[in-house]
Amino acid sequence: MSSRVGLLRLAFVYTGLACVTVLPVIAAAPAADDSAPDFGREVLPILSDKCFVCHGPDADKDEVRLDSYEGAIEKLGGGVRAIDPDDLEKSELIFRIHETDDPMPPEDADKKLTPQERDILTRWVKSGGKYEKHWSFVKPVKVSNGSIDHLIEKQLTKKGHGFAEEASRNVLARRAALILTGLPPESAQLKRFLKDGNYEALVDELLASDRFGEHQARYWLDAVRYGDTHGLHLDNRRGIYPYRDWVVKAFNDNLPFDQFITWQLAGDLLEDPSLEQLVATGYVRMNPSTAEGGAIKEEFQAKNNFDRTENFGTVFLGMTMNCVRCHTHKYDPILHEEYYQLMAFFNNTSESPMDGNKYEYKPTIKAPASSEGWKQWATLESKRHALVAKLEKKQTPEWKKLKLTEKITQLSKAKKGGQFSEKLVKEAKALQAEAATLQKGFTTTLVAGESSKKRETRILKRGEYSEGFGDPLTPGVLKMANPFPKDAPRNRLGLAQWATSRENPLVSRVLINRIWQTVFGEGLVRSPEDFGVQGQQSTHPELLDWLAVEFQDQKWNRKELIKSMVMSRTFRQQSTRRTELKDPQNLLFGRGPSFRLDAEVIRDVGLWASGLLKDTSGGEGIKPYQPEGMWAALAHPGSNTKKYVPDQGEKVFRRSIYVYWKRTSPHPMMSLFDAPSRETSCVRRSRSNTPLQSLGLFNEPQRVAMAKGVAQRLVKEGKDDTERIKLLYQWLSCRDATAKERQVCLQLLQQARNKYKADTAAAEAFVGKTKDSLELAAWSQLTGVILASDTNILLY
Repeated sequence: MSSRVGLLRLAFVYTGLACVTVLPVIAAAPAADDSAPDFGREVLPILSDKCFVCHGPDADKDEVRLDSYEGAIEKLGGGVRAIDPDDLEKSELIFRIHETDDPMPPEDADKKLTPQERDILTRWVKSGGKYEKHWSFVKPVKVSNGSIDHLIEKQLTKKGHGFAEEASRNVLARRAALILTGLPPESAQLKRFLKDGNYEALVDELLASDRFGEHQARYWLDAVRYGDTHGLHLDNRRGIYPYRDWVVKAFNDNLPFDQFITWQLAGDLLEDPSLEQLVATGYVRMNPSTAEGGAIKEEFQAKNNFDRTENFGTVFLGMTMNCVRCHTHKYDPILHEEYYQLMAFFNNTSESPMDGNKYEYKPTIKAPASSEGWKQWATLESKRHALVAKLEKKQTPEWKKLKLTEKITQLSKAKKGGQFSEKLVKEAKALQAEAATLQKGFTTTLVAGESSKKRETRILKRGEYSEGFGDPLTPGVLKMANPFPKDAPRNRLGLAQWATSRENPLVSRVLINRIWQTVFGEGLVRSPEDFGVQGQQSTHPELLDWLAVEFQDQKWNRKELIKSMVMSRTFRQQSTRRTELKDPQNLLFGRGPSFRLDAEVIRDVGLWASGLLKDTSGGEGIKPYQPEGMWAALAHPGSNTKKYVPDQGEKVFRRSIYVYWKRTSPHPMMSLFDAPSRETSCVRRSRSNTPLQSLGLFNEPQRVAMAKGVAQRLVKEGKDDTERIKLLYQWLSCRDATAKERQVCLQLLQQARNKYKADTAAAEAFVGKTKDSLELAAWSQLTGVILASDTNILLY
């Protein structure tokens, strides 16, 4: 036995676990029999989490490799094999994971195998030890009897449980409204639903609201790292906000998501692209940029495209591409060469690698400067298409090849008695005049353009811009996914076709997972940025795949998909913790969603409740109050964003999606509640809970203004204390206050009244000198507390 252990020690040299941080594994329960476990979903996550750090790509030559079948069956010293295909029962892997004297992983390892994991590995080896693709690289298959509730209940039933009771109408109305629009339901909506119980009608109304897009778009802006500044060095202003407004519009219009993707990646490469399709390509221009003195153009040509390639990997593929910039991926099947083939799609855009610190960092176009401007332009476009449609059948092939705008130029200039009637010519001239008027209000926005001169892309050694080697690469995709479509162009348009193909195993899954995350607070895969081997397993694999295929079957209809989620029994459950169901992370989704609201929602709800919220949408970013000197402290002396000048008047009370986003210094209340800087992609925000958040909620000037606004509404609309407390809770929690809440509120209110009666000057200094100063000051203290409480800042 001692000699056997000695051989094993030579074969399995342990090198420590400190060098790699991996996510915990959500493993499926072991089978009750000796059946072979699923390699991709059960075995590979264990190997990745517990074994690959020492017995993976970084293993020394004399160490066993477990990241491939060839490595696992290779004979080492003394003829030892981790998996012995000639005698599976005697495979050393089985022996070592069950060894008590000298186990693997060793006693001092940070992570050890659980009994459940040992069972899975043992059954896997005994069944042949075969290796397969990771589950996320396999094309999703739609189970025949699938639905959200059926597949969630299926997992609950295995644990001996069912769904929780349905939430009350009050809770459900608030929950649905906050999830879909980021605001509570309006009083009329709430009253109607509480009376008739028509939940579907409420959901349809919320989905149809313009507030839907304003709320949903911010998740996309996080992912694509939207910012109003260049992001590096001077961090100057740049013209890009029409892209943000277009994203809001696209969500409200329910633009099919495959088109939403295609327009952003390659709208400029479409035939006769519309203004919307061109503005959408602002996605390609979203990378941070610079014109720092001494910067090397060739270096930033590479850096700009590194950023685009890696953002594409995170947003659309759910893959960590950063490491492949320097070498072949150590865990996922992505080759070093494939990274640069993918980068080649972005390496031929026409903008300079240096931004000149300019607002108009070309190529740019002019686009509507507000949401209202977009609506007016859409109406004009409809008129143009309708006019051209009247003529299309009778025109020459040459005419039909013209762009829409060219057909209207030509028509408006036609002479009397020519091939076009005087009425049509007059109509065309009117449309031209209308277009000219609208365009006067347009503003600059960055767009993508393809260079006529092809840039060469080579593999870069360790990602160094000056260390290119090998022949120029043809743009290409990741072979572990689907093949590049036949006859597709080798440009960004072809890349979009590859990404949205039904054969792509990743894109639909990744997008579905993030949509689920926005509705339920957590994704089915709780590492939305990493669908690779080092990422989390799906809690409900069949459901994720069913939804991914269903999304495609529904022609990428995002609103319909979200509706199915919020209409589900899974969503409508009570969110109270269940003592009989031991599932603190709600991995089984055996209760409804419950989490702290995001920064933007917390601010917007406060503005809404106070009556201060302004529905003006779109336009240049707003600048609410923030402490003086924050931008100056971080800015270069030559920056045109070194001085922060807060806006005045109603403008500062617009929705938070329109807050100006300086990448090197986002608004502090956004950062305080975990909004990202948008310097890099963020597909999952953290949710921290800190004392500083409480201080901000009570003392930040806009929060104080909100408290005063709510107090003014209550004093005006409520006839007495009881009615006012009732209104306060109805606005913020869609229900009446409980007896205990009412008691505490009255106590706090009386304390505030006593304070201000003894110091009327303090009340007047707080809310101004009016006949109601004492009441307004007292109620403002109470409303400030409730606005900062769990009643308001949590979804439940």
